[in-house]
Amino acid sequence: MSRIKIIFLATLAVILILLTACVAGSSNEEVETATPKPPIDLTLKNLEGETVHLRDLRGQLVLVNYWASWCSPCRDEMPILEAFYRAHQAEGFTLLSINVSESADDAAEFIAANGFSFPVWSDPTGNTMIALGINGLPASLLLDETGRIRKVWLGPLTQEMLDETVLPLLGN
Repeated sequence: MSRIKIIFLATLAVILILLTACVAGSSNEEVETATPKPPIDLTLKNLEGETVHLRDLRGQLVLVNYWASWCSPCRDEMPILEAFYRAHQAEGFTLLSINVSESADDAAEFIAANGFSFPVWSDPTGNTMIALGINGLPASLLLDETGRIRKVWLGPLTQEMLDETVLPLLGN
């Protein structure tokens, strides 16, 4: 089998998994992390094509949100995430949005059309999501200031979920 065909089939498999997971992923499942794991790091590209590293955000409380524009629960939670980000970024909170299964150009077009201001990175293959064991959209990870995962949500976030979990960590 040719290399191009293998890459195509692998990409198609990821897209099908994500499509299925998006429909099923609206359960708002929370996963507690009992034992601290080592800090995570991701290296991707932002929508301008610059290489970016998650480790550069250490010292902040970071919400990593995986999404795609074709995922309706993802689209539904984005205005909530944007409002929370704007309200709390001066307190040491950042939202890192990672678009999967789409080109950076498509993601940039969606972000611009909706006026979102949070940082967006691109992972068209979804490899970082897969490496973290996440198999649905939307999915979010809350990282403490050291880069360790404090909480994982599978499904869309609500204002109440953010208020209950993130605000206490910000000292509110």
